[in-house]
Amino acid sequence: MKMELQLRVFTLNCWGIPGISADRKARIVAIATELARGGYDLVALQEVWSYSDYETIARKVFPSMRYSYYFRSGCLGSGLCIFSKGRIIDALFQTWPLNGYAHRIQHGDWFGGKGVGLARIFYQGIFINFYTAHLHAVYNHNNDEYLSHRVCQAFEFSQFVSSTSSNCDVVIVAGDFNAEIVDVPYRLICYNANLLDTFKQCEKKDEGNGATNETKRNSYTPSSILKENPYGRRIDYILYNYHNGSEVKVLASSLPLDKIPELGLSFSDHEAVSATLNITKSAGVKKWR
Repeated sequence: MKMELQLRVFTLNCWGIPGISADRKARIVAIATELARGGYDLVALQEVWSYSDYETIARKVFPSMRYSYYFRSGCLGSGLCIFSKGRIIDALFQTWPLNGYAHRIQHGDWFGGKGVGLARIFYQGIFINFYTAHLHAVYNHNNDEYLSHRVCQAFEFSQFVSSTSSNCDVVIVAGDFNAEIVDVPYRLICYNANLLDTFKQCEKKDEGNGATNETKRNSYTPSSILKENPYGRRIDYILYNYHNGSEVKVLASSLPLDKIPELGLSFSDHEAVSATLNITKSAGVKKWR
């Protein structure tokens, strides 16, 4: 006998820096409204730097997603939070040991306390380890002084996932890696944690390269960046793996958001990513210790 669950997962870097990010308050309300009607089961958000913004979203999506968690860290908070239809059994956060420089105030990563958050979730008989992460930003693609930081973070990330996920049924990793598929951090995360990319594994997906940042479709992308790279960059991901007699098939992968209808603006300077997973689990297998 098998249990079966169809799971809709969503991730977005919300670009929610108080006093800096353009149209932040209006966009946060729009994001909350979209999530409230989007029919998602698991949501991972990055760059929600204001706790009041998290509360705005949590109030809006309740009771559809009645469980949520904000990962506190650093001077500003980690910026990471998750929302879930399934019950959150416990949560854990790990900061990056190497995360920028304190004297580079204009970059801010050190002060943000970035890292990886884990929520252990029980949903319709399935035990899910749901991770959200945000790696160090790239400030200059031609002279990336923080590449070594992201490589170290990717290794810590992959080790964290590997060491905490052996006793769950399904592993889902979502977030902003600030790395493309050809880059070492992405490859390290996938290889060392044995993770599969929903975009690559799905036959039914949006046309194009799946770019999520610096894209032509985004209202916040400067024209100067488009001249340099008109194709955008895919740096936001939903990855997965499965254990203990479970199986996962990716049914759909998409960039689900376009523009905020009332404003004609994008929801963020990143594009959201969604994936629909079909999970089957054999009855009688072991559960979390």
